[in-house]
Amino acid sequence: MSKYDIEFADNVSVSSASNSYGPQTPVEEESGLKRELKPRHLAMISIGGTIGQGLFLSSGANLSKAGPAGLLIAYAIIGSVAYFVALQLGEMSAYIPISGSFTVYCRRFVNKSFGNAIGYNYVFCWAIIVAVELTAIPMVMKFWTTAVPDWAWSAIFLVIMFVINLFGAKAWGEAEYWFTLIKILAVLAFVIVGCLTSGGVLGGEVYGFKYWSDPGAFSNGVLGVINALVLAALTMTVFVMGMVIPYNDPHNFASGRDVSVSPFTLVFQAAKLDSAAHVVNAVILTTLLSCGNSGMYVTTRTLQALAKEGIAHRKLAYTTKGGVPIYALLCTCAVSLVCFLTSFIPGEVLFLVLADLGGIAGLITWTGIAISQYRFRKAFLAQGHHLSELPYVALGYPFSNYFVVIACIAIILISGWSYFVPASPQGLVGSYGGPIIFIAGMMIHKLWTKSRLVLVEEADVVTGARTEWKDTSLEDPKKKQGIWQKVVSIFT
Repeated sequence: MSKYDIEFADNVSVSSASNSYGPQTPVEEESGLKRELKPRHLAMISIGGTIGQGLFLSSGANLSKAGPAGLLIAYAIIGSVAYFVALQLGEMSAYIPISGSFTVYCRRFVNKSFGNAIGYNYVFCWAIIVAVELTAIPMVMKFWTTAVPDWAWSAIFLVIMFVINLFGAKAWGEAEYWFTLIKILAVLAFVIVGCLTSGGVLGGEVYGFKYWSDPGAFSNGVLGVINALVLAALTMTVFVMGMVIPYNDPHNFASGRDVSVSPFTLVFQAAKLDSAAHVVNAVILTTLLSCGNSGMYVTTRTLQALAKEGIAHRKLAYTTKGGVPIYALLCTCAVSLVCFLTSFIPGEVLFLVLADLGGIAGLITWTGIAISQYRFRKAFLAQGHHLSELPYVALGYPFSNYFVVIACIAIILISGWSYFVPASPQGLVGSYGGPIIFIAGMMIHKLWTKSRLVLVEEADVVTGARTEWKDTSLEDPKKKQGIWQKVVSIFT
């Protein structure tokens, strides 16, 4: 699981729930968006949403930072956080499937300023993801040619993403269906080839766990694990990579090293399948296009939802007859132009800074979801409702909420400590730029509007709720409960 699980799971509601199949609701008709995705689109996107540039590119940097064992620990921590966040968001979304999703939940159950800041942070997160993909594309293209300047490749693929999104949800869904299919097949091939290579069936050399001994299972001890946590939020499944590639391979993404080949490509080269490296790089290019395309779609729909709620400029709420928030789309493309800073900042440095910014923004979003679900559950029960009224009840409450909030805040705070000595302006910006802007924006809005914490007795748990749902099996809390639920019920 990765942050893409959360983002794609939320994608249905954040785009006014307009992109799942079925008749439109009044909310969707008012938003101007259209339901045009088919079941096969949703199924494929849900599966492939976890596969992003992080697996193909950033995982090399993390392997260098933490070593194979440290990398697995980092991903286990982030995976646990992502799992609980998915459950928490699922509880609220299943009961209140409304436009704006968790940004609305944060405003309803926590504080308006907090919710607004979370909404813009989510837009920032996805806009940065688009820029990350556009920055990485020229680095991949260098595998074939260095004759074309980086900005030209970024511009070409930015236009492609814009055109796909310009044709609406149906075109986007169809493109993502095939992009995702390619990604899934590539990952399956990678796992199979990697295992065969590790065992010596391909490549003529038995790897096994030799790189866990030399150069070692950990590259920088506990510090390495901590440094890997932020990029670990971008993707998981790296066990095979850690067997075939040593953490000190010069091609891994790391400061001062040559950034030219994906870990996926290195595994195929180790299998003596050099010709397959071209295919792998083509797949990586497809993945970058897919992630950038999705980022543009989600950012556009989120901006449109914020505008409908009066939080963003009203022009951003406008949609064409085809259901495309055209002004929000243009605004998203404008933000993505940050990728052209490669003319002044080396592409590899900019890529890692933007990747850190995106990862931190994702952690802030997860924190917001955990806090809002904690407040939602308190308000729901305080107002006389019963868990049997919820279509889905998240496990682990309230301990999972404590875990997510503490883990995310801790990761954010310690993410940049290695950039203080020696001082690295780029690293510090990537680690702390986002949180500073988030807190400043929230506090300015709070002081300006004098918004207050929403009392649990006054929180709106009714508007947009699925009132037709009722599960009588939960009327007796001891009926049909799993072991985990029974253990948690003892302390709650």
